[in-house]
Order: sequence, then structure tokens, then C-alpha cells
Amino acid sequence: MPIRLSFYRNLKIKDKIFSVSLVLLLIFCLIGIVTYHYFTSVYEKRIFQESAEMLKVSSTIIDKELRKMEKLSFQISTDELIQDYLVTIKENTYNYSVYQSKMKLADRLLTFSNTEHYISSIQIVDAMNNSFLSGYNTDMRSRIEGIYLEVLDAQGANIWSKIKEQNGISSARLIRRKENLSLEHLGVLTIGIHMERFIDEILNFSSYKNFVIANRNQIFYQTGEQMWDMKDLSLANYENGYTITKINGKDYFVSYIPSRYSSFVYYNILPFENITKQSRMIRNIMIVCFLFMLSVTLLLSRRAAQNISKPIEKLMGKMKHVQNGNFDESEIHIERYYNDEVGQLHQDFRTMLAKINELIRENYQKQLVIKETEYKALQAQINPHFLYNTLDSMNWLAKMNHQDKISKMAEALGNMMRNIISKKSPLITVKDELEIVNNYIIIQKYRYENRLDFSLESTVDYDRSQIPKLTIQPLVENAIQHCLEQLVANCYVHVHITSYQEDLEITVEDNGPGMDEQTIHSIYNGMVKSKGTGIGIYNINERIKLMFGPEYGIDIESEVGIGTKIKIKLPFVKR
Repeated sequence: MPIRLSFYRNLKIKDKIFSVSLVLLLIFCLIGIVTYHYFTSVYEKRIFQESAEMLKVSSTIIDKELRKMEKLSFQISTDELIQDYLVTIKENTYNYSVYQSKMKLADRLLTFSNTEHYISSIQIVDAMNNSFLSGYNTDMRSRIEGIYLEVLDAQGANIWSKIKEQNGISSARLIRRKENLSLEHLGVLTIGIHMERFIDEILNFSSYKNFVIANRNQIFYQTGEQMWDMKDLSLANYENGYTITKINGKDYFVSYIPSRYSSFVYYNILPFENITKQSRMIRNIMIVCFLFMLSVTLLLSRRAAQNISKPIEKLMGKMKHVQNGNFDESEIHIERYYNDEVGQLHQDFRTMLAKINELIRENYQKQLVIKETEYKALQAQINPHFLYNTLDSMNWLAKMNHQDKISKMAEALGNMMRNIISKKSPLITVKDELEIVNNYIIIQKYRYENRLDFSLESTVDYDRSQIPKLTIQPLVENAIQHCLEQLVANCYVHVHITSYQEDLEITVEDNGPGMDEQTIHSIYNGMVKSKGTGIGIYNINERIKLMFGPEYGIDIESEVGIGTKIKIKLPFVKR
């Protein structure tokens, strides 16, 4: 008996696995697991995709309505009657005209508050800190003190904020006097949105139980009885649009999509147990069948199972110990087993652990060398002042050797980089911008010689008018790149600067290959990248609109085979 038992223990593990007593159980278990996982994965994946698609449709509708609210906010803040009332209240002492303006302002707000059913309140706090409130739910109003600094920083742009102690969202913006573009502070406008009405009205086709609107910092609105927190949603930031995450010890299916025009992110949270209800029923049936088969084969396979599972379980426990970050061989007691596959695994695990410790020590030393090398490389980086001095030295060295072209190109490059890097302000004078352009043209003329014909015409005061930095130069560079690369003939680039009433108009015209309407449309949408500095027409247009408003920006006129004319409209900003 001891000899037979010793022989049995020294058998190969495959001989133990393929014992007759376990064949039926293994076949049943494998077929059941494969079938179960296949059908449940197909079922769950279909639900995931449908939920993500539904959230995508819902987010598009919500974005459309929120954009409508943003337009309404802009309409109210620029309304001539409201601006007149606020100016009268601000510039006059208390008299009958002020009283009349306050009454008319309240009536005007009431008219706007009735445009949509989900607008709970419209509130204006004027420059004298007087509050004017209208709407069916005056309790749902935003606290101006909490968002005042954020509204000022937005400089008239719309911001979204959460209405404290209310499950609502408010739109807020600064009201600035538009007469003569004085941009004088007249007050702060907030529009409170009753989110339950908002969701019920625009998403009446869906049945969201746990719908959340949030940004990266806080939750603005949520439905359902359970109150969610941003930390509950922090694991849902994957690119596939949905994920399964654990919240308060329970698994939830979270589908989400970011807003296409704001910082909002929309979430739909479903308890995972609701999705897996059918699959759990199938699983339970399979478990019952498995237990029945297990009870039949238990008497025949118990000893073999013990001889196989016990060493493997101990090996798994040691692997878990290492998985938790403990690689100390002295704390991991590795037993010796018989010369079967499990015993060989224990021996290989011991060898592997020793090799891992050796590799960790080697890698640590290598990382120290790499970090030291990176630190020295960082110390050796060239700063702008060193680059200026180097270009200046190249300039004087070229002059000493009578290399006038090299001297002028080095001088122009140094001046151009100094003007771009040294001036930290986003607005510079037209004179400074044209210095960048002229230095760039000097370099390009030495490169292309007679093929480049550049001219400049201006009727404005260079020293007083200001524009955003790098507004003209990227357009000139873009025109030269397209013109000289695609044409054999000479390239003509003309810049014309003029003022019209309170605006400044800059025109960059070339005789390049031109563009069709589809290409121009792609440029407006940011789908075409610049071949020059990387600051494309789309980026310049968006920067101008962000700084000065939607009425300013870039207009493109082009015809294939004739040329392109780009007009820039800016407010006349004086220094």
C-alpha cells in the first residue's frame, strides 16, 4: 500500500487530471462555462451598446437645449431695453424714472422667463447690488456671491453653476454695456433651470433612473433616490463610452459621454444586478447541475483532487503574497513536493522569485543611472537668452567675414524670436506684430529671392492700436507656404491694415492656388492643419472670438486658380 501510494503521488499531473472518475465532470464543466460566458457576454454587450447609444442621443438633445439657454442668456444680457433700464438705474439717483425703470425691468424679465417651461427663475443683480427676480420658482436662484469672481473672470462669457441646496443648474454671465463698446459693468444675469422639468420635457422618450450631469469637479444634477459623489464616477473615464465600476461595494454599469460644447459630462448609472438578472438564473441552473455531478463523482475523485489542488492552492497563496509586492524570499516558505508537475512548479517559482529579485536590483541601479543622465540633460537645455546671444554672435561673426546674407538672416531670426518669446502679454501693438512679420519676410526673401513679392499698406497708428500676438505672421507664413510650394510663378503677398469706425480690419491677400468652398468650410471647422507655424486659421479665428466676441474673427474669400483673401475683423483696442 505505501509503495502504491508513493507511486500514485509521483504520477504526472496529466495522468491524475485524465482519471476516468473526472472525465464527465470536466467535459460538463467546460461546455457549461464556455456556453454561459458566450451568451451572457453577447447579451450584456448588447445592453451596454444600447445604453451608450441612448445616452449619446440624450446628450445631443440636452446640449441643444443648453445651447439654447446660453443664447437666451446672451440675448437678455444684450437686450437694448434691459441695458437702458440698468443704465438709468445706475446713473441716476432715486427718482421716479429709476422706479419706473425697475418696474419695466421686472416686466421685461417676466417676458423672458415665460419662453420655456423649465426656466424656474431669471435674476439680475445690477451694479448697485439691487436684485431683480422673475419666474415661477424664485427659490431656485443662484447665489451671486459664490460665482461672482468666476463670472468676472469669464468677461461676459456664459458659465454654468450648480444651484446650492437645489437639484438645479443656472446659467450666468456678466452684463456689459454694449453702447460704443464701452463694456461697462451693468450687472450679473443668472437663469435658473428646473432640471426635473427640463429632463422630463426634452427626454420624455427615455426612462433614466440614475442620470447625472457633472463636470470634472462636481455633480450639477442627478436623478434617483441614491445620491452620487464625484469619487463614485472617477473610475468611469475610459474611451469606450461605458464601463463597469464598483460603488459602495456594489457593481454598476456606467455609460457616459462628454458634452460637445461645454465642460459637462453626462452619466447613466445602472445597477449591474439588473442587467445580469437573466444570466444569474442560467448560472444558478448550471451550478445546480454541477453540484449534482460533483456529488456523483466526489467519492471517486476526492483523493486525486486533494493531491492536485492542495499544492496548487499553496502555490497560489505564495503568488498572491508576491503579487501584493512582497518579494522577500525569507518570508515565503516554499515547500518541497514530489517530482510531478506541481512540484516542478514550486521549484520553478523559487527560481523565478530569485530571478525577479535580481532583476529588481539591476533595474533599480539602471534607473538611478537614467535619472542622473536625464538630470544632466535637463541642466544642459538651452534657454532663450543663450539662443539670443548665440544668434547675435553668429551675426557679428558673419559681418566680420563679410557674409551679409548670413548676418541679416541671423539678425532677423534673433529679432523675430525675441519679439515672439519676450512679449508675454496676449495683446501687442500692430507695430510689434509687423516687426515679427518683417523679420520673417527678410528670412524668406533670402530663401526664395525674387520669387517672393511682399507689400504692406496701413492707415492706422502702429504704436497705439493693439491686436492679439501672432495674428498676421501665421497668415503670411501660410500664404507663402501654399503659394511658393504649389506655384512655379512668383508669389505675391499683400497686407492691408485699415480702421472702420470702431473696428480694425486686416487683409492678407495672395495670388496662390486658391481654395474651393469645401476646403474653406473645413478650415472654419478646424479640419485643415496649417503648413506653417502650426497656428492655423481656425485657431486664430477661435482666439479672436474668445477674446472679443462672436462678431469678430476671420472671413475667407478664395477662388481656385486666382488666389485667396483673408480678412480679420478686430475691435480697435488702444494702448
